Amino acid sequence: MNNGKEERRKFTAEQKYRIVKEVLTTDTTVSEVCKKYGLSSSLFYHWQESFLKGAREGMERGGSGPSSAELRKITDLENQCDRMKNVIAEITAENISFKKNLGEL
Repeated sequence: MNNGKEERRKFTAEQKYRIVKEVLTTDTTVSEVCKKYGLSSSLFYHWQESFLKGAREGMERGGSGPSSAELRKITDLENQCDRMKNVIAEITAENISFKKNLGEL
């Protein structure tokens, strides 16, 4: 049963990219594309804004290297990895200690 609510469609980043690119590279209008894919024009323009922002950021970086957000994510993941390595080292040391104690019994 639908309960009057329409199920939201999920578009992948690739699909969003192709839809925005379709308007920018063809003679197809925004309204035609929105109708074709069942989108609201406001959603399309939101995607287009993200598309153009990403292009601008890429050009500002010279098309190479991670963005500051990506660098923060990398740093966070490295810190998380270091914490996990420390926990593994601690558990390994405890395991070795337990095995030695068992051998002495």
